[in-house]
Amino acid sequence: MPKTLADLDNWIRESLFDSVPMAVAVIDRDFNLVKANAAFEEMFGPWRDRKCYSVYKGRNEVCVLCKGSAAFDDGLPRVNEEEGYDRHGRLTRYIKHTLPVTDENGRVVFLVEISTDITETERIKKDHDLLFDQVPCNIAILDRNLNVVKTNRRVRESFGPIDGKKCYEGFKRLDRECVDCPARKTLEDGKLHTAHSVVRDLSGERVDLLVTTVPMGLDESRFDHVMEMGVDITQTLKLEDELTIAHSVMEAMIATSIDGIIALDEKRVTIFNPAARSLMNVPDGHTVTRRELAAMLPDGFLDWVAQAPAYVYHPDAAITTLDGEEVPARLVGMRLTVGDRNIGMAFSVQDLRKVKQLEKEKLTAERLAAVGQTVAGLAHGVKNLITGLEGGLYMLTSGMRTGKAERLAQGLDMLSRNVERISVFVKEFLSFSKGRQIRAQKCEPAAIAKEVVDLYAAKARELNISLTHEEAPDIRPANLDYEGMHECLTNLVGNAIDACRMSDKPECRVTVKTGEEEDALVYEVTDDGTGMDYEVKKKVFTNFFTTKGSGGTGLGLLMTKKIVTEHGGRIDLTSEPGQGTTFRIVLPRERLPKAAPPAA
Repeated sequence: MPKTLADLDNWIRESLFDSVPMAVAVIDRDFNLVKANAAFEEMFGPWRDRKCYSVYKGRNEVCVLCKGSAAFDDGLPRVNEEEGYDRHGRLTRYIKHTLPVTDENGRVVFLVEISTDITETERIKKDHDLLFDQVPCNIAILDRNLNVVKTNRRVRESFGPIDGKKCYEGFKRLDRECVDCPARKTLEDGKLHTAHSVVRDLSGERVDLLVTTVPMGLDESRFDHVMEMGVDITQTLKLEDELTIAHSVMEAMIATSIDGIIALDEKRVTIFNPAARSLMNVPDGHTVTRRELAAMLPDGFLDWVAQAPAYVYHPDAAITTLDGEEVPARLVGMRLTVGDRNIGMAFSVQDLRKVKQLEKEKLTAERLAAVGQTVAGLAHGVKNLITGLEGGLYMLTSGMRTGKAERLAQGLDMLSRNVERISVFVKEFLSFSKGRQIRAQKCEPAAIAKEVVDLYAAKARELNISLTHEEAPDIRPANLDYEGMHECLTNLVGNAIDACRMSDKPECRVTVKTGEEEDALVYEVTDDGTGMDYEVKKKVFTNFFTTKGSGGTGLGLLMTKKIVTEHGGRIDLTSEPGQGTTFRIVLPRERLPKAAPPAA
């Protein structure tokens, strides 16, 4: 190290040039590089016997806007930001300080150029500016007077050019500082502060911002600026309001629902609305446990719902109240999931006591209607018999008065035939009126139809009629009065064979089908015999009507309808003259009679 001023002077002349960490070069008026230090060679590469524009720019001629030429002309120092190529041929940016060197006459003979590489600095600055502008929130830099020094693109797009304005002027259109200003608090204590701020954008729309302010300086104790970041929470607050409203509506609907609504998570019952409490006799204030709920619902229903891929529907269930009473109910249950995560179950419970009572009353009304039709039919049948007796009596008396033997014989024959009809009619009607009490037992529905088809098989073959039975797969057993349903199908199959026998067709078909549709048991008896016209179809179920003349009483279909009605079902008829007839018995399973206890 130099110890005296002379030593220092020598060190400056001999060593300072190469010791300077910046790239230093000297050029003459012909743009030749006449001297350069090690830092220059490290930055730009070999320089000896080369022109400055060749080393700096990789050019073969003087730059169009050469700053050196201007410095040679006016003798003024300059500072410029320039781009060139480093020793590896990579584009580089540098700050160049140009210092003119003059002779004793004041003429510039050399230029000393000092270059500082700012390539990395510019890259960092560019990345910083890009990040600053692309951040998806509002960012503003404020000084200690709350002036807006710099803003990012989000702020400029939302609030316009507010640089230079007070923050409260630019964001809120106010003429005074906000009462609870987070930036002011940060300027006072140097700490992070957060606040909810309501501002107006360029269109005048309200914008809710969550504002966070942090100090900006070289260290925590010395700073002159504050960075204010505002996250737009307008949509979040709107969604919160909508969720609050939706939650309130849901609570009101659950509380006022006439059906019981129950929900539970993995551990406890979370919802048990007033309707559920009323239906299950749970007193207010009593917290229903998961075990109590499992006991009130049908056995295994909770596990059924927990394992089902979709909702579970139980249309005719029985629940048990907290005090042990059994209540008919319709249940719907489903798992609650969020993504792949199971969060619990929810249930809807509908009280069916009134529905069951109405169904019972409807069945009673249907049965009374059947009785009314029977009485009407009885009156019609008796009227026809009386007419026949009156005709025979008239022939007999007129023959006695006139002494005509043939009229006497004709009258006696008419009386005899009508008395025989009365005998048959009374026996049939007594059988119909007494009937038999329905005794339902669990049985296979298709077995009844198959037995009836087997019963008529020989007669059908004798009449050249094809009689077949078609059975749908997987028909579940049902509670039926075997003998009663056997009688119904016997009547329908017998009528179908008679319709085919009276047809002019050489070959006819009778098909009996057993199936199931929408949880209802269905029997169909179809023939392609004579069919019925509109007037005949109107009379089939209304009185003792028969198309068989003296060979029938008309009680068969009435008896069939009576038995079907007692099973809670209905019988429908479709028929076209010459095309055939279909009788269809529909027995909803939920309306079938309960199985009778076994006889003693």
